Amino acid sequence: MLCDGEESGTQVNVLEEVQTMALPPEEISRNYRSVYAFVEQLLARRFRARGQSVDPDHPEVVELCQSVIGHPPVVELLCRQPFCPETFAPVVEQAIDAVRRALFPDVCKRRFVSLDVLNGNSSIPAAESPETEHSPAISQEREAPDAAPDWLSQETREYLRTRLLVHYPEMKRLLHRWLRQSGKNPSPAMQQQIEEKLKLFHRFYPEGKIPCTAHLDGLQDLSPEQVVQAYLNVYLGIEATFPPNFLRRNARRRAAILVRFLIDEILQTTPEDVLRRKDKSFFLRHRLQNVYRLFNYSFNRALRNAYPDRIPPWLHSRTNSHYWENPRHRAEAIRWLVEHRLQLSPRELYRRAPNRDDFAACGLSYMFNRYYNSVSWALAEAYPELEPWERGKVPFDFWNEETGARAVRWLVEKKGWSVHELPEKARSGEFNRKTFSEFGLATLFEKKFSRNLYRAVSAAWPGYFQPWEFGRVSSEYWQDAQNVYEASRWIARQEGLAETEVVPAIRQKRLTWKVLQKYSIGSALRRWCRGKLEQIFAPAYLQDYAHFLEEHRLLRRISNLKKSLSLGSLIDFILYGFFYHDTRMAAREHQQRYDRIARRIRRRLVEESP
Repeated sequence: MLCDGEESGTQVNVLEEVQTMALPPEEISRNYRSVYAFVEQLLARRFRARGQSVDPDHPEVVELCQSVIGHPPVVELLCRQPFCPETFAPVVEQAIDAVRRALFPDVCKRRFVSLDVLNGNSSIPAAESPETEHSPAISQEREAPDAAPDWLSQETREYLRTRLLVHYPEMKRLLHRWLRQSGKNPSPAMQQQIEEKLKLFHRFYPEGKIPCTAHLDGLQDLSPEQVVQAYLNVYLGIEATFPPNFLRRNARRRAAILVRFLIDEILQTTPEDVLRRKDKSFFLRHRLQNVYRLFNYSFNRALRNAYPDRIPPWLHSRTNSHYWENPRHRAEAIRWLVEHRLQLSPRELYRRAPNRDDFAACGLSYMFNRYYNSVSWALAEAYPELEPWERGKVPFDFWNEETGARAVRWLVEKKGWSVHELPEKARSGEFNRKTFSEFGLATLFEKKFSRNLYRAVSAAWPGYFQPWEFGRVSSEYWQDAQNVYEASRWIARQEGLAETEVVPAIRQKRLTWKVLQKYSIGSALRRWCRGKLEQIFAPAYLQDYAHFLEEHRLLRRISNLKKSLSLGSLIDFILYGFFYHDTRMAAREHQQRYDRIARRIRRRLVEESP
């Protein structure tokens, strides 16, 4: 194995991606498990022949099995043919020998060390390797050409010549091996594959300097950068396998780092897209079969470990029925469907709410049918703060005086209007039936409020508005004299007149028919009173007349009081004696005070008279 240009062993063949697969992904996955068990049996048989026992779960045995399965002929065979021991045995045996020679070479003596010697049995001589001395493949690799193929892009050839081959001479052998496997005249697909592989080198090693990862040990504390580097060297074919014991420590954390690096950096796609394809050979093709095995060959669990916030447990995967017994899990699933999958705003579900098909498409049909069977009920558990009509359609029986008023107030608040603006919004056409339809309240407006804006607004703010402020009023309405008087009082308030100022304003010509014509109800009022303004303000005139009578009553009372205070008779002199003068002066002061009050009353009567 070579690191930074130094030779430390013979490099094994690189696992090339199988471009065309005759078997479906499910069959390939079953093949992988069968071949893995078959490799374990063959290795155990070899070790037992030497009197040794084998632990199939030992990290080194796992790494050895995965290296054998990762051998290109084995990969190609399990992707093309169903597993059959007779068919697979010769290829697997050759792969075991190839991996043995790659992992246990004696480079100095140009021969391979016997496994028995490595196990401590030095009495058995090591066999010479004829392949080392006479192998034409190795001699061809040593004679690999320096020139890059002409069909590579100019940028790739320049990078290969000036950087990669300079800092990593072993790349010459690796490139020659790719070319030898593709034949004398590589197909366009193979040319593209080699081009893409070299582009990965360029992207991750722009200077051509390949860091060595052969010295890493999985039992050590590896940084995320070291974990990524170890995988990248395996992915590019620089290293044959991961460092020993790679997933024996912090397995889930390292698996998450590897999967995120593969999807985000190498493939530059999304985990949702990878999961949607359901390619069972995905991890095998991308040299992460050890990660796939760690999660018991569960695509969802492997991706969810790397993307816990993006891959929920129910997405393209079966979920235990007991999982949905927890209301928190159900609410979490519904919020995920609404906010992440459908990209809907919870505050605007009245515009577009999920339906049954949306739940089924995301693997939530069991939960929906078992616990809700109603979109509105499902949304209510996930978004209890929303009003019922915000979560979708509600039955007509839901609407009553209280719920209708609450819905109208909610609508006005959503539009950002103030209450006193509503009449003007109605006159300008901004506040109408379409406004209710916009917020999913068309049924409320049409059936509960009979398409009457005034009824809708009065339900929300009783006594705040008058009927004529939101459109025409029927002629029957004006048959009631009280309604006419209320309309006249409303006009007076609009003109800034208090009730006591109405009659003087009419007498002084400040309140005329011309003023009333400014309002939409002016014509209706004029027809009702036949042009007599005093008739529509009759209650005001009655109040004015009552006030007139009260003023005259006060004048009469003042006159009587003045008469009672007059002193001048002999009886008064005898009665008051020495205090007569003081009493007479006090009576005169009271009379003057009464005179002032009487003058003010008469002045008011003159001012209020027509």
